[in-house]
Amino acid sequence: MDYDALLQYSFNHVKVMKTGTSQKQNKSTLRDELRARRRHLNDPDRLALDVSINHYLAGFIAKHDFTTIAAFWPFDGEPNLLPALEAANQNETQIVLPVIRHSSSGLSLIFRPWSPGTEMEKNRYGIPEPGGSAEILLSDIDLLLMPLVGWDEAGNRLGMGAGYYDRALQPFGNSQKPIRVGVAYQLQKAQGIPIEPWDISLHMLLSETGWINLQISPSQNKEFHE
Repeated sequence: MDYDALLQYSFNHVKVMKTGTSQKQNKSTLRDELRARRRHLNDPDRLALDVSINHYLAGFIAKHDFTTIAAFWPFDGEPNLLPALEAANQNETQIVLPVIRHSSSGLSLIFRPWSPGTEMEKNRYGIPEPGGSAEILLSDIDLLLMPLVGWDEAGNRLGMGAGYYDRALQPFGNSQKPIRVGVAYQLQKAQGIPIEPWDISLHMLLSETGWINLQISPSQNKEFHE
């Protein structure tokens, strides 16, 4: 199935089940469907989509004075942002990546600096993470680029289900910093994401078609696109 056909199929068929299923089952079913859509992308289509996403991301970064940008290492078919991140790093923007920290209180999400050549270690899910001991606080991050499985026009984000980002972002739920941006393909869009009281929504979405404003104010919208 080519990308246009896959995209149309996704819009027509990926929706939330509302009858006879629990909220948790809704999320699980939707997550499985959207991950399957993403995995079915062929390599040429995926590369073309990633080139477009990196183009929009690089342009956005160039227009704004971001000191620190948090992003993610591509995994399970997620968009590969490394070209834009490497370019930003060369222009002296600090790039940080998420790390799952083990402690006596459980698992939590922190961020460590990354640049090309940084030694990486695989976490419990097989995702590469920056090594070392340095930690960058969320309050010091200007732009937070977040991976996701699904998104909707209300700014709701469906992740992998572990809740790392939602827990880390609880103190920032009503804050405009860091700017919370989901990065995904258009085929990951759903008609509605089931939400829980603790879910943290997105400000913006970046896909192969460009930037989509989800819940930011008109004044911020103007600022982001000047």
